[in-house]
Amino acid sequence: MDSADLEALIGPPRGQPPPVRWRELEAELGLTFPAEHKELCAKYPTLHFDGFLTWFNPGMWPDPMVAAQGMNDVLKGLRKRTSRSPEVVVIDDLGQTSYQPRFPIYPEPGGVLQWGNTYNGDKCMWLTNPDPNKWTIMIFRGLWWHYESGLLDFLIGTLQGRVRCPLFPEGWPSSLRVEEIYK
Repeated sequence: MDSADLEALIGPPRGQPPPVRWRELEAELGLTFPAEHKELCAKYPTLHFDGFLTWFNPGMWPDPMVAAQGMNDVLKGLRKRTSRSPEVVVIDDLGQTSYQPRFPIYPEPGGVLQWGNTYNGDKCMWLTNPDPNKWTIMIFRGLWWHYESGLLDFLIGTLQGRVRCPLFPEGWPSSLRVEEIYK
């Protein structure tokens, strides 16, 4: 999947996305972002899907240090909450729950790093990997759900109804309506 597949679903961008200073942002965070994320950022600004799911383009913050600090700050509460137990509750695609070892939180190696959120307060994250093109998707709202593929596959699959996160409302998405957020 690539950004052209997403564009085929939601249409072309209506304007120019903000530039992302990748070299500085990646140096500040000490990691390299997936190529598909960079491709999406080069095409679209922040996107809000069907009134529920928001994917953030880090170019919204012109200063890469501010973007990096924001990415760290949103994980503070999650880090505190998950540090109390060595296990977390994971929900599978069928709604069954199980206990698994807690997921690391960035900046821990292989830690989760937020890329978006939902209207319900879900944290939409990557489970990072030394190989940025192997980052997978994690959704958290009290329970954890893991999707074993990348961002574009998740977004496109969700919009097409092929991927169903059990933490998201039944019947969402109800449309392919997308709001572009330029800030």
